[in-house]
Amino acid sequence: MTKQKFAAFDIDGTLFRSGLYREVFYELYKMDILPGNLGETTTIKHQEWRRRQHDNAFEEFEEAMVGGLNLHLPQLKVSDYDEAVKRVLEKKAENVYVYTRDLLFQLQKEGYMTIAISGSQQELVEPFAKRYGFDIWIGQTWERSGDYFTGKIIQTHTGKDKILKQLIKQHHLTLEDSYAVGDSNGDSGMLSIVRHPIAFNPTYELLEKAMDNGWKIVIERKNTSIELVKEPTHGQYVLEKASRQ
Repeated sequence: MTKQKFAAFDIDGTLFRSGLYREVFYELYKMDILPGNLGETTTIKHQEWRRRQHDNAFEEFEEAMVGGLNLHLPQLKVSDYDEAVKRVLEKKAENVYVYTRDLLFQLQKEGYMTIAISGSQQELVEPFAKRYGFDIWIGQTWERSGDYFTGKIIQTHTGKDKILKQLIKQHHLTLEDSYAVGDSNGDSGMLSIVRHPIAFNPTYELLEKAMDNGWKIVIERKNTSIELVKEPTHGQYVLEKASRQ
């Protein structure tokens, strides 16, 4: 039996230019669904991040947003959440990076099975992944009970390597010429097990791991993508390719 090649993609910050979960949070806030104190706290943290006031500003912003919303889940109506998801996808689904979009489409043309593993909710990941032709998608699950969420969450933003290994076994995939693309430390596990790991617009933590392991690093800014690879003789990173986007 011939095993199929695969490519695994993170979504938030890797293919999608923002965070799908983040955009839903903003939409719920605009809809006056979330409590005012939660909006105020995240606004302050968002401003600290935008102003780069300290090294952990982005992490604190995300923690305030995600943690606050998770605590509010049992008071969140499923219908309000579903409406916010619909609005985000209608307005933002095309907001993607050129490099990762083109890589995804190229690998699909070459017959790769493409996999999306995201920390965003399954209700967001599924329609987004279908839009871009993914074969498999895994997202975080929020348990529902009647009109409201229960507050129980099955997370997927950690342990992506375990999820990917299960999918490899389940779908009889091969690691030969396999790809994985991610932008944060939570993606390092799945990057470590493939043949062609790509750290895309990496956080500092992922950048350090990429450089330690010799992974390809890609930066997309304005209308340019820059591809950096580790030169085997001296161990220094060199420019492999620069492309106009």
